[in-house]
Amino acid sequence: MKRKYLLAAFICIYSIAIAQNKQDSTRVVNLDEVVVSSLKETSPRQTPVSSTVLSSKQINTAQITNIRDMSGIVPNFFIPDYGSALSTTSYIRGLGTRNSGQSIGLYVDNVPYFDKSTFDFDFYDIRQIEVLRGAQGTLYGRNAEGGIINIYTLSPLSYQGIKLAISGGNYGYMNAKASYYTKLSNNLGVSVSGYYNHTDGYFTNLYTNKKADASTSAGGRAKLDWNISPQLKAQYIINFDYVTQGAFPYGAYVDSTKTTKQPNFNDPSSYTRSMLTNSLFLQYKADKWILSSVTSHQYYKDIMNIDQDFSPLPVFTLTQNQLQNAINEEITIKSNSTSNYQWSFGATGFLQKNNMDAPVTFKSEFLKTIQNGFDAAAQHNPRMPKITITDNEMIVPGLFNSTNMGGALFHQSTINHLGIDGLSLTAGLRVDYEKADLDYDTYTVLHASMKPGPTVIPLVFGSDTLKGSQSVHFSELLPKIALKYEWSNRQFVYANVSRGYKAGGYNVQMLADLIENSLNSATRSQGGKSTLPTPNVGKAITYNPEYSWNYEVGGQCITFNNHLKTAASVYYITVSDMQLTQFVPSGNGRMISNAGGVHSKGFELSADANLGSGFSASVNYGYANATFTNYADTLKSYDQMGNVVAKPVDYKGKYVPYAPQNTLSVGVVYEHSFKNSFLDHFMAAVQYNGIGKIYWDEANDLSQDFYSMVNAKFAVTKGAFGLELWAKNLLDTQYKAFYFNSGGNKFFQLGKPMQMGVTLRMDL
Repeated sequence: MKRKYLLAAFICIYSIAIAQNKQDSTRVVNLDEVVVSSLKETSPRQTPVSSTVLSSKQINTAQITNIRDMSGIVPNFFIPDYGSALSTTSYIRGLGTRNSGQSIGLYVDNVPYFDKSTFDFDFYDIRQIEVLRGAQGTLYGRNAEGGIINIYTLSPLSYQGIKLAISGGNYGYMNAKASYYTKLSNNLGVSVSGYYNHTDGYFTNLYTNKKADASTSAGGRAKLDWNISPQLKAQYIINFDYVTQGAFPYGAYVDSTKTTKQPNFNDPSSYTRSMLTNSLFLQYKADKWILSSVTSHQYYKDIMNIDQDFSPLPVFTLTQNQLQNAINEEITIKSNSTSNYQWSFGATGFLQKNNMDAPVTFKSEFLKTIQNGFDAAAQHNPRMPKITITDNEMIVPGLFNSTNMGGALFHQSTINHLGIDGLSLTAGLRVDYEKADLDYDTYTVLHASMKPGPTVIPLVFGSDTLKGSQSVHFSELLPKIALKYEWSNRQFVYANVSRGYKAGGYNVQMLADLIENSLNSATRSQGGKSTLPTPNVGKAITYNPEYSWNYEVGGQCITFNNHLKTAASVYYITVSDMQLTQFVPSGNGRMISNAGGVHSKGFELSADANLGSGFSASVNYGYANATFTNYADTLKSYDQMGNVVAKPVDYKGKYVPYAPQNTLSVGVVYEHSFKNSFLDHFMAAVQYNGIGKIYWDEANDLSQDFYSMVNAKFAVTKGAFGLELWAKNLLDTQYKAFYFNSGGNKFFQLGKPMQMGVTLRMDL
């Protein structure tokens, strides 16, 4: 039945096309002329790197409303639906880890977004999106190991008018956007814009019988663009985003039936974030060079509540409050000439401060396991007095104040027509330095009573207070070299080698594990004090940078009188000191450590075609084979006495979890402009996206097979008014979007069901 609906949509589009061929009309579909807009590249028009550039028209047609919607549409790019805007873990070419820092860099209007907690926001009035795949560390530094995403918003100097849109759909979906762009003079433009977005949620929490993932977001942007003189221009942007949502709608997975239940947890799970970004861009163009400066400040504050056991029992919860300020300054000077030698120099510095308050609360069901341990010990030793826990819950506070600061110098040169026409050499080097400081304070106390006879003696079981400071620093050299040969201004091939790295840091979760281990020791001792030696906190919580080498060959070709654009690339990546989550040797707790190596190899293919008669099509495919070359860990289990047993395991040869092996998108668009008709324009688009296979764990025991989704949109315009009918996941494909393991129990978040709606637009 679902496929019949899809077939009917195609027949509808085709019938309209045939009918309109009999009328006098305009049926011209041009391929978008979009180029890389980076301030740093020495050959931005045809950069020798695998890239995807999406215009505002393509973004609208493909229904890309946030960064996750780019999954599959961009080859070898994938972001799983984590369940909240807290963590936007991205995977490019099989690289990315869920628990450490991001593996890609994100820039919005040349402003860096330092933390993946800031990546998930609503897209509106986007002019262009660039995705550069492969290590981009030479020009962008830390956390650009998998690539870079550059997002550029609309400018009031290039567009003037009023844009209004309101949308509604099933699952309580509502969206409203309003923008005003104007020129105050020929050289000065201002704009203000805002949005509101809401959905009632898609998954019901069986415990509360309410939606587990209702979400509301809102925000606004103000921009001033000023061409002060023919040489000097300035741009100031202030942007605010707010989101509040039910979060983590994970359901228990049943191994015997291989099914996922609806969410069923008792403690609230939610996420709220406020984010404010200010930036000032200055650029001066001289006859021979261009000097650019980007100064930015980003503030965000969030709070997360999570039922960590995702069950209807009161086991344990986490509340995490973050307050972060990040300041960045980057100055770039590059050549501005038509000579064969092009160059770029830059210096950058940043300061990032994050204050986190993250208490873990262990509730009655958890305390019951400790009480059962006391009772079992008393049964084996009749002389042991009865010990009874008197607390209803146990709180492990966690205060973590971190400061990261760093700076870099970078250079890139390009020599064109090297020996023969069309051959160019690009080489670059970056010197990067970073220092990371952490202040921490955590402890726990558990109250109980001991009754050796008629007398009741109060007991206090406590862990040693972990309070102190840590400081680490890293310095890196990040080279890059590329060869490109172009035989016309639209056709070229290239080969490049580049080094990337992901910054090291602190695994603050490990502090709670150290406290838990210390408490477990204390409850087993008669004095109520830990018998464990004082832990080496620095060694336990610090992890070092992750490094990679990226080798790539590829090319791009625009042929058939600008009717067909194709691109292809083949790559091989080696990763060392990969940041992975491991169990500590005792089996109690987990930590991030530099535990593994990965080899990733694959390719990407893209094609955009003007098919004539108003039709256009695009195909994007990526294949990634990312496997561990070394990764040894321990598995946690229990013996009959309840003691932890750690079993070694080797994951060599296993696929990297969460990274899909295939991404595929196929889009078909039909457009028709009318003459002397009631309607001015008609557009119909069908987008097919396929992703998989995805392994969810290091052992490759759980997986999501390749799955397909179909999106569709129909739009008509008359003058300034437009009407759109749209659908996402039109065939209501069932798939698993995310995997989570807690306490040895397996949980999945299911993919969102079919969404349908209507949008009214007005552009004045």
